[in-house]
Amino acid sequence: MPFPNTRLLNRGVALVTGAAKGAGRAIALRLASEGFKVAIHDLPHNGEQLVDVHRNIQRLAQHSVVLIADVTIEDQVKSLIEDNSKSLGGLDVMIANAAVRESAPLTSTTAETWDRLFAVNTRGVFFCYKYAAQQMISQRKGGRIIGGCSAWGKKGGPFMSAYSASHFAVRGLTESAALELREHGITVNAYAPRQIFHEAMPEIDIAPIDIIDAETIQNGQLPTKLERGTLAHRETPQVIAPLVSYLVSEEAHYITGQCIGIDRHRALSFSVNGPQHQTDITNHV
Repeated sequence: MPFPNTRLLNRGVALVTGAAKGAGRAIALRLASEGFKVAIHDLPHNGEQLVDVHRNIQRLAQHSVVLIADVTIEDQVKSLIEDNSKSLGGLDVMIANAAVRESAPLTSTTAETWDRLFAVNTRGVFFCYKYAAQQMISQRKGGRIIGGCSAWGKKGGPFMSAYSASHFAVRGLTESAALELREHGITVNAYAPRQIFHEAMPEIDIAPIDIIDAETIQNGQLPTKLERGTLAHRETPQVIAPLVSYLVSEEAHYITGQCIGIDRHRALSFSVNGPQHQTDITNHV
């Protein structure tokens, strides 16, 4: 592992939801390598991948526990926090990473899709924030709460209305929780990546929305080919873990209420030169 901080024997206890793969897996391994005991969570059908993460954490000579729960069910999230605290001795860092993604034109988005996205992406994060905060307040030693958001939670895009809305809600939740919990020494932040690729995803995926041409949008078609000439190409879960590592550090104790974007392409697209400069970047990078 490229992380040199295994000498830090015990920096506290972290709980990471959606840790079987992708960003959750990368975050869990990063925190374990830096001295945290790490509880890893996911759904039952991801159990085999979750056990693999658990074994990797043990190879780092760090304590870990595997927890199964549905983050959309309040009682299960409450039990998740309680089981974590009993197993590892408290809770210092909560990473509410579990999320789902679906895209569709507004006119064909169903109520079921809307409810499913909000159940996981918004209500699940809310439950994690709520019960993690209760635990941290009872411990009286502060803490770090970090939520998984999205670049689509900072700026909407075509075909992303339900998904984008579910993450805009996470931003509001994060900012409000930060104001409420600051008196307890608890910081609340979120990370907002664009589109993260991991080993379980196909090489060709949905094209970044910023570079879909107008004709495609008018035809109501969602392209499936990823534009390989953009800076958004080949983002991996590892780009999130270093940011989380910093946000849980002592140096970041003054950062709270922030939703931090991880999106090189979008950052460059919105320049003072406007949309035309965006097209130039897309075509030449």
